[in-house]
Amino acid sequence: MSCSTTHDFYLGRGPDAEWLGSVHLGSGASSGIEDITRARSAGGFAVLVDFFLHTAEVEQAGEVTHRGDEWPWPWPTSHGTDYVHAFDTGAVFTARRTERWSARAGEYFPPGPGDVPLVFPYRRATCGYTGLDAADTIFRRYGPLLGATHRHDVSQLGLRILTDLTAPAGPGTPGELDELRAQLPPHLRYAVTADDTAMELEFEVFGYRDGDPAAERTAQALSMLPALYGWTDPAGGPPRFTVRALIADGERHTTHPGLADPRTRAVLTAY
Repeated sequence: MSCSTTHDFYLGRGPDAEWLGSVHLGSGASSGIEDITRARSAGGFAVLVDFFLHTAEVEQAGEVTHRGDEWPWPWPTSHGTDYVHAFDTGAVFTARRTERWSARAGEYFPPGPGDVPLVFPYRRATCGYTGLDAADTIFRRYGPLLGATHRHDVSQLGLRILTDLTAPAGPGTPGELDELRAQLPPHLRYAVTADDTAMELEFEVFGYRDGDPAAERTAQALSMLPALYGWTDPAGGPPRFTVRALIADGERHTTHPGLADPRTRAVLTAY
């Protein structure tokens, strides 16, 4: 299933590359990217990028930012962007988020000692993610569902996740969210406690009989939430938030006041 993607465009690679614009494309709206990757000159690449961005804007295929506008992303460099396209040394190179430059004029080439490092110019002095400085974020891997929740505190994030897990899926639902929901039986109910101090969401899951082996699979699926709605740091830095998943035992099904009504799908408390 296709989902929305972010793209940045540059002339050149490295910290002195010239930014030409960016776009957050809607689900399935990727026509025109292949034409850009076949450019054979810097001028032709710039013209194709400009035409593509204007077309996407007119056709409302995505959120477009032109060269000269304010940097659109909360992350400070293109390390947080899904796809970066750059014309350099006579060809177009493309890098997926946090990966190497791997496509040259639409063709794969193997890694080698002459690889250009994945380094981008800083487009903003600080990171838009709450509580983090730019220097701490350029190597982080950002979750595909982070999106508009990047400024949420833990309580707001908990409400958003509960909505995503329990409300009917709408058009354009990201594929990653569909995959997560597919692992969670629809009869389940959730009590979530948000701890702003510990940056933790505790999920208590209702709907399983004691000892049900499927409960462990649900707890494992919920443990993936920080990677989907936050960031991970290979260097061992703190995540955006952590998750603790608990499976309610038989007694809790009758004593939890917020979930006494089986029509209640989810509740949130905070402290």
